[in-house]
Amino acid sequence: MRFYILAWQKYADFAGRTSREEFWMFMLFHLLLTLLCIGLDIAWRNASVFDLLYSAVTLLPLLAITVRRLHDIERSGWWCLVFLLPIFGPLLLLYWLTLEGPVATERSAG
Repeated sequence: MRFYILAWQKYADFAGRTSREEFWMFMLFHLLLTLLCIGLDIAWRNASVFDLLYSAVTLLPLLAITVRRLHDIERSGWWCLVFLLPIFGPLLLLYWLTLEGPVATERSAG
């Protein structure tokens, strides 16, 4: 929960870095909330209202944390656009997001 709140505190911050742990803990909590929204949509027979609202609200924080995670592995944030390539793009991005970043003493200031 701490990582989820931290991501919301930096919801539009595209500078800096996000550790692998911070990113994946955020994604886990995000997945759980997405599943909850889908469950509410099914239970209340809404046409994905909760899921669509939650997805719209979390789009900017998801993009920001992904860009910061790419910075942590020494990649430009623009590489998140690789997701738009069919099949290969999302797999490459997933691979990069699982990589461990350099040790703090080896990092550049960027």
